[in-house]
Amino acid sequence: MYKDWRKTEKGFFDEFEREFEQMNELMNRMMTSLGKEPQVYGFSIQAGPEGLPHVEHFGNVVPVGKDSDVREPFTSSIINEKDNEVNITAEMPGIGKEDIEVNATENDITIKAESSGRKYYKKLSTPAPVDPDSAKAKYNNGVLEVTLRLKEQPGKKGKKIDIE
Repeated sequence: MYKDWRKTEKGFFDEFEREFEQMNELMNRMMTSLGKEPQVYGFSIQAGPEGLPHVEHFGNVVPVGKDSDVREPFTSSIINEKDNEVNITAEMPGIGKEDIEVNATENDITIKAESSGRKYYKKLSTPAPVDPDSAKAKYNNGVLEVTLRLKEQPGKKGKKIDIE
């Protein structure tokens, strides 16, 4: 049976108007967010020690500092057993090398960067103890590379025990 839309409690035009109001609210929210830092979130999965997966998050959806506009850069760390080094890479586009500060201890590295348009912050644990005095860093095309010597050779832990 055909139902006349004019006789319904809420007519077609009422629904149509409600849809336009929702779209208008959405557009207002989008317009007020223009010029603000875009929301970024991602993760990477790498094989860690003993072949176990290691998940690392990056972005600025979850605030990493006091300011919500601080972005956590994508980073990766790899042990180079041949050269007895740890290589850490951080992607931080949109800043100059003079805006970057890197601090290292035996067990962690802190990367901070701030320019007029972007802020980055990340504190990561090294996969093995390192010598902070051996640190070398270079920044090119938005990618920071930090190299540190390992305190001891990986896989050389322990002492061989003779069996009687």
